[in-house]
Amino acid sequence: MRRPNLLCEPIHVSARFRLTMQAAILDLQAAAARDERTLLLLDDPDHRRRQRLLVQSQLERAFQLNELLGRTCVRPERAA
Repeated sequence: MRRPNLLCEPIHVSARFRLTMQAAILDLQAAAARDERTLLLLDDPDHRRRQRLLVQSQLERAFQLNELLGRTCVRPERAA
């Protein structure tokens, strides 16, 4: 069972991991925008429906990652 206070504690990540998450979010948002533009080119209603589902899932995943990113903080780098 999870402790409720763990949800409020920040997740400590490296700066590199945080940048990777930010890049993934931007990639998902760009792919969603590109796929949304493709909707205009599709004739079949089922293809359009599936394309909308794709866009929706990309945006949902980007939102989830962004929420997770908001809970992170960069841990201090250790001296070598």
